[in-house]
Amino acid sequence: MIEIILCCHGNMAEGIRSAAELIIGPQEHFTTISVQPGDGLEDVRRSLKKALQNAGEDGAVILTDIPGGTPCNVAAMFVSERIRMITGFNLPLLIKLTLGRMIEKDVLKLTANAPEYAAEHVMDASFMLKGTQPH
Repeated sequence: MIEIILCCHGNMAEGIRSAAELIIGPQEHFTTISVQPGDGLEDVRRSLKKALQNAGEDGAVILTDIPGGTPCNVAAMFVSERIRMITGFNLPLLIKLTLGRMIEKDVLKLTANAPEYAAEHVMDASFMLKGTQPH
């Protein structure tokens, strides 16, 4: 099974994992890494390297919170054909990837349209509540 690794600032990784598991149930092959104040690049690199040891031949998807942030920059060092990184992810994408890996064993196919999927699920829902269209 494809390993899911959440690497984010503060407690975001644990929080979004908790939200996902509330919706889809407990998950295996799912690791969280919290980058805290004072953590250096080497600390994050060691944590990611350890988490990637759980990845089998199916590979891993590393999800980071902010493009250009420490989690993203360190995760970029590990990207390969079997290890993909998506940055700026959201809960709908996390759920899609987590459920999708149960069927799709090719990490490249699993992540093929990830940025588009995440973007499709960010919207201004204000007009939906009022029954009007945005201007």
